[in-house]
Amino acid sequence: MSDLKQLTTLQLVVVFISSMIGIGIILMPRDLAKAVASQDLWLSILFGAIAVSVVTCIYVALAVRYPGLTFFEMTSIIMGKFIGYIFNILFTIYSLVIAAYILRVIGGIIKNYLLDSTPLYVVVGSFLLVSMYLIYNGAGDIVRFFQLYFPIMLFMFIVLCLLSIKNFDVNNVRPVLQNNLLVTMSGAKITFFSFLGMELLLIFAKLIKKKKAKKLLFTMWTSIGLTALIYVAFHVISIGVLGVEELKEITFPTIEMAKSIEFQGFFFERFELVFLFGWLTTAFTSFTAYMYTLTLGLKNMFTPSRWFLPIAGGLIFVLTLVPKGLTEVFHYSTHIQVISVIAIVVLPALLLLVSLIRRDTYVV
Repeated sequence: MSDLKQLTTLQLVVVFISSMIGIGIILMPRDLAKAVASQDLWLSILFGAIAVSVVTCIYVALAVRYPGLTFFEMTSIIMGKFIGYIFNILFTIYSLVIAAYILRVIGGIIKNYLLDSTPLYVVVGSFLLVSMYLIYNGAGDIVRFFQLYFPIMLFMFIVLCLLSIKNFDVNNVRPVLQNNLLVTMSGAKITFFSFLGMELLLIFAKLIKKKKAKKLLFTMWTSIGLTALIYVAFHVISIGVLGVEELKEITFPTIEMAKSIEFQGFFFERFELVFLFGWLTTAFTSFTAYMYTLTLGLKNMFTPSRWFLPIAGGLIFVLTLVPKGLTEVFHYSTHIQVISVIAIVVLPALLLLVSLIRRDTYVV
C-alpha cells in the first residue's frame, strides 16, 4: 500500500489521541488516588492537560520553523552534527524505554486476566511481530490503522461508561473541592505523563504541509482536550463505582470496574473481556507509535538499513523481559518520568531556544 503524502487535521487528532490513550487509562486512577486521596482527584487531570498544552507550544513552534522535518532531522540543523547526534540518542533511548514499559504492562495484564499459563515472551513477542508488520510499510499504514480503529475505541469507552452508571454512587464523588487546591494541583505531575504521545508531532511532522502548520496549535489542543475529557469521564465513574479508598488498593481499577458490570441471564456475562479486547487494541496503537519512533531514530543515526526494524524489535523484547514482575516495573516508573521530562520537555525547549537565538529557520 502506498504511503501517505500528508496528514489531514482529522488524522492528526486521531494519531495524537490514539498515542496518548494507552496504559494511562488503566494505571492512572490508582496512582492519582494515592497522591491526591480526594474525590475531586479528577481535577488533577485538567491541571495536567493545561501543563501539557503549554509544552505543546514548543513542538508547534519547532514544526512551524522547520516544516517537513522530524525531530531527528532538525537537531543537526539547530545544534550541529555532534550535539544533534547526542539529542537523537537521548530521544531514541526515551522511545525504547517507553515502548518497553508499555509492552511490559500489556503483557502483565494479559497474563493476569486472559492467558495466565502462557509464557510472557510469547505474549510480548506476538505483540511485537504484529506491530513490526504494521510499521514495515511506513507511517501511512500506521495512520490508516489508527483511523480505522478509533471509532471502535470510542464506542467501547462510551459503552463502559454507560453500563457502569447503574453501579454509580453519587456520594462517592462528593463533596467537590474539599481538598487543598495545591494538593490537587500536585497530582498534575502524575496526570502529565498520561498525555505522553503529544511529542510525536515532531515525528509525524514530515507529513504536515507548511500551509497547515498554522493550525497545528488548535489541532494539538483539541487532541489534548478530547483525551482529557475521556480521562475525566473514566475517573469520575471509577470514583462513583469503587470509591477513593478502593481505588488506592486496586492495581487496575478500570478493569475491576468493568468486572462489576453483570448481565444476569444474558449469554455473555463477563464484560471485562470485551473491554480488555478494546483496550488492548488501544494500547497497541500507543506502543506501535513509540516503536515506529524508535525505528526512525535508529535509521537517522545510522546508515539506513532494512534491519533497523528487527533490531528495534529485539531491543524492546530484551528490555521488556528484564523486570521480573509488574511490581518491579512500577518501581521503575519514577526513573521513566525523569527520562520523559528530559526527552519531551528539556530537549525540545533547548532546540527552540537555540533556534530563536540564532534566528534560524528552514525553507523547504
